[in-house]
Amino acid sequence: MDRHNSHLHEEVVRLLPDALLRIESKGRGFILEVVDFGRPIGETTCVKTSSEDEIIFAQRLNRFGLTRFVKNRMPEPCSSVVVILKKAVEGYVLITAFIGCRPEPEPWDRNATEQSVVFWNTRALIWGSEEIVQGTESNRCPW
Repeated sequence: MDRHNSHLHEEVVRLLPDALLRIESKGRGFILEVVDFGRPIGETTCVKTSSEDEIIFAQRLNRFGLTRFVKNRMPEPCSSVVVILKKAVEGYVLITAFIGCRPEPEPWDRNATEQSVVFWNTRALIWGSEEIVQGTESNRCPW
């Protein structure tokens, strides 16, 4: 079931039924699955970055910390969907689903690990792909 405040990216709606059929719950309380379709199904806005990229940090809506963004980049072809589900009384509740690869929690997240910092120091969301809280932009890395 979808919850009223799930973070469901619009471009994944058509893929979600097929992706859900490919996930085995195995009674898990929390599910984070990457479903690879074996062919390009869309584009990801989370891309690898290099020292040549222009980086900016800003707070996304409904987030508690700053996100790393990259300017002047385009989305890249991707063959997988990430689906995050949480067990409910009956079935599972959709937390989020998006085209992309397995992410790490952002460094400010309570579930962040050392690997989160490594991941987010080498990847970023494309600037303009997500709504931000105006006035939170910064050129300084917060972690």
